Amino acid sequence: MQKDGGRAIRGYGLAILCAAGALLVTQSLRNPVFPTPLFFAAISISTWYGGGIPGILAVLFGTLALDYYFIPPERTLSLSKPETPYLLEFALPALLTCWFVKKRKIAEVSLRQARDELESKVQERQAELARVSRMMTIGEMGVSVAHEINQPLMAVVLNGDACLQWLAADPPNLEEARKTVGRIIDEGTRAGEILRRIRTVSGKTTTQKAPVDLNALSVEAASLLDRELSRNHVVLRTELARDLPSVIGDKVQLQQVVLNLAMNAIEAMRQQSDRPRELCIRTVRPGSGGVIVAIEDSGPGLPAGDPEQLFTAFYTTKEEGFGIGLSISRTIVEAHSGRLWAFNSGHGAVFQFELPANG
Repeated sequence: MQKDGGRAIRGYGLAILCAAGALLVTQSLRNPVFPTPLFFAAISISTWYGGGIPGILAVLFGTLALDYYFIPPERTLSLSKPETPYLLEFALPALLTCWFVKKRKIAEVSLRQARDELESKVQERQAELARVSRMMTIGEMGVSVAHEINQPLMAVVLNGDACLQWLAADPPNLEEARKTVGRIIDEGTRAGEILRRIRTVSGKTTTQKAPVDLNALSVEAASLLDRELSRNHVVLRTELARDLPSVIGDKVQLQQVVLNLAMNAIEAMRQQSDRPRELCIRTVRPGSGGVIVAIEDSGPGLPAGDPEQLFTAFYTTKEEGFGIGLSISRTIVEAHSGRLWAFNSGHGAVFQFELPANG
């Protein structure tokens, strides 16, 4: 209530200031042609920024000012002056101007609200689509995930069996048993970290932008690909730039982009047998002031045609593909004020994205 009262007072004050300003300018110019346009401008400004009532107040002030200062005999207020019809010719259009400006303001506010609601819904749908893509990526990595979880669990079982043997000895070897328990804890922690990473990538979370280290993000993404790399006989190489500045972004979404591009590269080399299968994750700090992450493979390269079509939604060159991974990846990168593109480089293709550096 108090806030509305303050807004109303500011609107009335604006109407008075605009009308007074129009009056001062016309008096200083000493030109009888100028009063009407300037008062119309004052009425429009008062209505647009103050509202309908301040606009009407500006109409009233303008009418009185014209009667008092410009219609002879001057310095008097009277409706019986010979040129009083001029006041009606001013007041009626002024009121219509006030009404039209008010309607235009209401229409613009409504349009802005509708646009904000539409943008919010679009962002929600994009977030849902991105989550579906993350789940598809995790599904494709199912064998790798199972293998990663299986390794620490088997280690826990083996270390647990060894611990029982040390305790069953005569006398019990408590020191070795203690070391074995420590290894069990380490392997359990490792399994929990794997699950945490998978849950982070697949979880339904809102966009949370913060400083992100792309070197650390690339290493963590590569760790999720270990089994997939081994299963497809792909050698991973990382070339990480030193003193790489951070970027402002959502870590989960950016990691999804790296995973999508890396999984595509591995799939592109799946049928390759004439040369080694190599995947390189590279970070670069170009002279443009941004940060680049590049995924390079030694596969057959990009198909003939415009590389841009690869980023079109539902366009795919894979028999079982959906054609949304690259489209979503570009949407994520562009939402971070970056760009994603692809090109051929020697033997293979390069997909890379650039983001503005933090600071």
